[in-house]
Amino acid sequence: MMPPISYNASSNNRSLRPRSVYGFLIFIGVLTMPTLTAKIDLGEIRDDGPGQTQIIVWPERDVPDPARTANGFKPGEKFQFRGQWGILRKAALLTISTEATEAKDTLLLVKTNVQTLGLAKTLFPILFQGQTLLHTEEGRILNSRVTEINRSKETDVKTTFDYETGKMILVDKTRPDRNMSKSLPYPVPLDYASAVLQVRGWDLAQDSRHSFLISSKGKFYLIEMQTKEIETIQTKFGKLEAFRIEPTFALPQSKLFREGGKMSIWISADERRIPLRMDFKISIGTASLRLENFTLSDKALVAQSQP
Repeated sequence: MMPPISYNASSNNRSLRPRSVYGFLIFIGVLTMPTLTAKIDLGEIRDDGPGQTQIIVWPERDVPDPARTANGFKPGEKFQFRGQWGILRKAALLTISTEATEAKDTLLLVKTNVQTLGLAKTLFPILFQGQTLLHTEEGRILNSRVTEINRSKETDVKTTFDYETGKMILVDKTRPDRNMSKSLPYPVPLDYASAVLQVRGWDLAQDSRHSFLISSKGKFYLIEMQTKEIETIQTKFGKLEAFRIEPTFALPQSKLFREGGKMSIWISADERRIPLRMDFKISIGTASLRLENFTLSDKALVAQSQP
């Protein structure tokens, strides 16, 4: 297994600017920060609140063929993203990692860790941790647990999926009034992190379409994704060709996966299918996740990069 590959800009390449310039920029930042923070609404990209109460008529959809999507799920891999938002160029750190289990080769642990950094941590302190048990051959999760600590509250939610009865059972340890049992609209639920991994196993030919079911905090979202085109994008590892994939259908509207060009994912257009970047358009601009370093179960993508 290759060690994590990281990129760090050399300090020798930094332009030398007078301290007064930095002081002026900091002064401007202090003046504008109250206005900026008043405009930022974390609810634009967070599935907070109780479960869905409206009646949803779920359309017929072919469930994904696990044999065609399982390639996206590999043990011993790790992807670390830097989150940026407006003037906050290093607002958060998102890590998605996978671990083999001792029980069965077909079971995989998908771990998610999100924490705000720097000034964003001062304004919006968040520590989110998720752990999902995924059945790779069936392309669906068996159970998941999410804990989160922020300035105003703590959450601890465990979700179990009983496929014999077709039910989702949610237990909220911090808010028992939100405990629920709910029928599954389709028998292939994934959490957000597992959905990103599953995209890696798709046939990403241009204009191809794929569907998945997202389960998040007692809510379900049917998302249809389409490969738009192959683009050359700048990354920490050089210029890389990547598939740009966007949601074309969402039922109901998801905070993250929104159609109409409001969300895009770039996956490297090579055999490794590395998630390189994710953009989310919000009211004050674009929130973005950029790949910083990663570990693969085979060779490193950096060998494929262009200068």
